[in-house]
Amino acid sequence: MTKAILLCIAYAILNVSGAGLIKWKIRERSLMTIQDWIGFLIEPQVITAFTLIFVSALVLFKALSTGQFTFIIPIAVGVNFILTVILGYFLFKDKLNTVSFLGFGFILTGIIILSLNTVQNGQ
Repeated sequence: MTKAILLCIAYAILNVSGAGLIKWKIRERSLMTIQDWIGFLIEPQVITAFTLIFVSALVLFKALSTGQFTFIIPIAVGVNFILTVILGYFLFKDKLNTVSFLGFGFILTGIIILSLNTVQNGQ
């Protein structure tokens, strides 16, 4: 189970890093024409970002091979969600309010309950 959790954390770090890098680069562009898109997609940082996202999928597949689907997916999605909120807040200055934190709490509670249920039923 520890290996599966570590793989889920690695997946989330890779995935959020790739998505964050794409967001960082895309905010500098208008991307109104096909040439704009092609120029964007061949930038080394964007290629790196897509590579990180692709590798994150491979890591998730490996995690899925080590444990139960109903355990791995909630953990992977939960860690991904947490890192996304942290990145958005600190790097992109996303605004969070009371409703955001309430929703965040409900999502994490649901993930924890799903994971605990899976562990109790034979993970």
